[in-house]
Amino acid sequence: MPSVSIIMPVYNAERYLDVSVGSVLAQTSPDWQLVCFNDASTDTSAAILQKYAGADSRITVIDSPVNVKQGGGRNRAIRAAKGEYILFLDADDRLNKDAVKLCLDAARKYRADTVLFDYERFGADGAVLGAEPQLGEDAPALHGFELKKRIVRRPAPLWCGMYRRSLITENALYFPENAFYEDNAVALAIQLSASEPVKIDGALYGYRCDNVSVTRSTDNYRFFHRLASARILKSHLQRLGLYEPWRDEIDFLLLNQYYIHTVFGCVYRFHRVPLLRHSYVCATVERVIPAFRKNPYYRAMPLKQKIKLAAHVRFPRAIKCLSRIKNSLRP
Repeated sequence: MPSVSIIMPVYNAERYLDVSVGSVLAQTSPDWQLVCFNDASTDTSAAILQKYAGADSRITVIDSPVNVKQGGGRNRAIRAAKGEYILFLDADDRLNKDAVKLCLDAARKYRADTVLFDYERFGADGAVLGAEPQLGEDAPALHGFELKKRIVRRPAPLWCGMYRRSLITENALYFPENAFYEDNAVALAIQLSASEPVKIDGALYGYRCDNVSVTRSTDNYRFFHRLASARILKSHLQRLGLYEPWRDEIDFLLLNQYYIHTVFGCVYRFHRVPLLRHSYVCATVERVIPAFRKNPYYRAMPLKQKIKLAAHVRFPRAIKCLSRIKNSLRP
């Protein structure tokens, strides 16, 4: 059995597969399985994946006749995984050649069930555009409670970690299906459910920046899937007994995901402010994060930031108009 199963959902990614799959084949440790879920691609992705699987028995391809989005693809790939640990890789990204080796070394040294790491951004030519340190420069020296405290305050992307598979399967932390922002619904719950997480130094994941995704697109109403993800995350944390120990920190994280980022997104991610969605967010935030104005982290926000948020809540169309004028005056 492989020690690590690498989970990769694929949808119309023919342009990127030589890089993503190639980065797995280039691993300095051979102790891996790559599970590719072809999510009803309409390009040549399926044929490319089958070519790789035919050349290397460690690669498994699951073909789906219907599109179930990344969450559904990851869930099916996790159920087919054989490894003790799980790594997540998006089809347009890449892994550092030492990712599997360094993660396994850390897991065995510290008997860790989660190993977190940094990522780097890269462009169309493959050149590294910059590293993104996760959890702070001192994070590799933190363990146990102190590292979990840092994770809550500065959550790392799901794909910046290797996780014992049982954290997902035994805690029923599968992804919401047919939805976007599915990572937001489970990532923190998986990371906090670890009994012994560790953070290693180094960027082991490469994040592509030259493509278009839901998180970077405009006028895309899938942006509001983040609301459901916030509610699902809270329910998971409450069910697993992970909410109360970190109530203030988690409520502030949810406030950002459900309310603050969404309010600003309504203004700046759409050519016309979606007023119904904007009003819904403002009207329901107290149901998801009760009495959020009393949250110590919200109260500690700079006054200028609070005023800016209040203006975007009360006058979104006026703020949008001012933004257009400002942009038109730029040289």
